[in-house]
Amino acid sequence: MKTKGLILSMVLILAIVISGCEMDIKQLPGFTRADTQEELIKVDIVFTDGQSLRAYVRSLGINSQSRVFVGGSSVSYFYNQQGEILGSYNYQRVLYMKIVPEEEL
Repeated sequence: MKTKGLILSMVLILAIVISGCEMDIKQLPGFTRADTQEELIKVDIVFTDGQSLRAYVRSLGINSQSRVFVGGSSVSYFYNQQGEILGSYNYQRVLYMKIVPEEEL
């Protein structure tokens, strides 16, 4: 009985090792390195309903941290000056983004 369990465990471990692991450790929470972080860009985001938001983004388009859902909607994040996530927005509702010079408050 013990040998049967041991053999089953070994087969399971072997199957996991052979199949490989496609996990991207860079997307784990807390995994931040200076060379993996994109530079923050200060922008005014103008939405299709006329509202605007001044915040920092990592990219002017949909970046690797964004999520695109079936049907076309997407979720992108905006940040404060320190790079902490303040919230998210639907990129499909963005009319345009205007880059704001850093010295302009």
